[in-house]
Amino acid sequence: MNTILRLLEPLIGREIQIGENRGTVIEIHDDPPSLIMRAENSPDAFQVDYFGRPRSMTQPTWTQPITAESGRSLHPDLQRQLPIETAGALDELIKSRQA
Repeated sequence: MNTILRLLEPLIGREIQIGENRGTVIEIHDDPPSLIMRAENSPDAFQVDYFGRPRSMTQPTWTQPITAESGRSLHPDLQRQLPIETAGALDELIKSRQA
């Protein structure tokens, strides 16, 4: 399993806050490293298909990069919510991808 996925896997099902956005992690992507988040306690919204047609009502979701705005380090809000060892390992992996 990809190292980033292995390190982030414990976040699935956890509620986290990054910036103004608070939600539950429902999925993890590794390229680019990001979290798929679901908004909690918000009104349902239409989920659309590839053609833009509404198909169902669901809580809003979004993709949240795990990197800071620079893309060169772990997002500081995420870093504060992870165990120090996990945050350090993720930060090193992000930096090594930049080299």
